[in-house]
Amino acid sequence: MKPLVRAILPLALGLGLAACSGISYNHDFDPQTDFAAFETYVWAQPSPDAGQNPRGVSELVERRVIAALDEQLAAKGYRKIERGQPDFVVNFIVTTQQKVDYTTYYTGWGYYGGWYGGMSTAQTQAREWTEGTMVVDLFDADDKSLVWRGWAQGTIEPNLPPEERNRRINNVVSKLMEKFPPGS
Repeated sequence: MKPLVRAILPLALGLGLAACSGISYNHDFDPQTDFAAFETYVWAQPSPDAGQNPRGVSELVERRVIAALDEQLAAKGYRKIERGQPDFVVNFIVTTQQKVDYTTYYTGWGYYGGWYGGMSTAQTQAREWTEGTMVVDLFDADDKSLVWRGWAQGTIEPNLPPEERNRRINNVVSKLMEKFPPGS
């Protein structure tokens, strides 16, 4: 994938994901985890060898998603710490995939062997779009095991102004975090 496209498409993910219709949300968790014991968290640091955009988005979108997740976690009573031993570690990643949908429709009766009738003509149209997936992972800080995962999947809208991107990212993260902690 070309570097510019690789940088722009993920940037749009948070934007397109938040278009309220057509976004699917899901989550999974470890039922053995005592989420009530969690109070503090830190952000996972991307591996130095992960290259540019290790979370799959531009720095601007990364900051927006982190701010939105911090806001949601704070609203649920969790505290981000800079030093000390956290209870859990937060990370997210965004992936994109090109999709194609083919629609065939019939235009009525067509010309067949010197006369009209009997055969209809068909036309097929292809619709291409980019589907994005945002995955939020929470790991137990003690044993580094994955304890909760939430994901949102939808069509990316690449041409939104920054204000709308921010609004949509906040909406997606808010909806995504509704099921954390489990049982809430």
